[in-house]
Amino acid sequence: MKEILTKDGSFTLKSEKYDECYHSSEGAYTESLYKHVLPGFKAAEQFDFYGGEIRILDICFGLGYNTLTAILHKPENVKLKIFSPELDADLLKSLKSFKYPDEFKTLLNIINEISENLYYKSDDIEIEVFVGDAREYIKRLSNIHIVYQDAFSPKVNQELWTFEYFTDISNILNESGIITTYSVATPVRCSFYKLGMNIYTHPYENIRKGTIASFAELPFVKVDFEEKLKRVKCKTY
Repeated sequence: MKEILTKDGSFTLKSEKYDECYHSSEGAYTESLYKHVLPGFKAAEQFDFYGGEIRILDICFGLGYNTLTAILHKPENVKLKIFSPELDADLLKSLKSFKYPDEFKTLLNIINEISENLYYKSDDIEIEVFVGDAREYIKRLSNIHIVYQDAFSPKVNQELWTFEYFTDISNILNESGIITTYSVATPVRCSFYKLGMNIYTHPYENIRKGTIASFAELPFVKVDFEEKLKRVKCKTY
């Protein structure tokens, strides 16, 4: 894999297998913070942080930016339980030597534990990393509050963007849970629409817009998808 320096000074990697970077050029840390972590916690706050425990599904673990950023910005008096599938076992073993941003210096013990044991637990944080097929792993889970849908793009990893896949995700999602993703592709949003979910866009001006989906009403800008469907067919992957 090739190391890539992004605009915010954080490093990502480019996968030879998928010929894509794990993060956009906007910044690995910036993308995790504004496209996943902050909107997820903003939605959770509306529902009183789900009784003090937030259950997160991080698709896929990769370099761990989403999980680590969530830990850094964890609301007070809230427990995090994070589940994350990852196909590349060698990548996980290499995390101890990756050039993480300074923000993660206090999390090196967590990074090492995940790299060595695929598991970490403290009083208020629990992380489980599964090496294998994400589609099978998610069927074991339930009552998920936040899904970070952050797999490689549908162009190279379509199996993690199909309607059937999102149906499985919706089956394990809490009734007021949310999905965050960088994708604004019409087939992705069509999946959410066909599942009866509300579709929103990210409220932050310093990043390209992504998509937020939920069965619940959320405090974000709503996408008028009905209007879009007057011009295009609702096709899914």
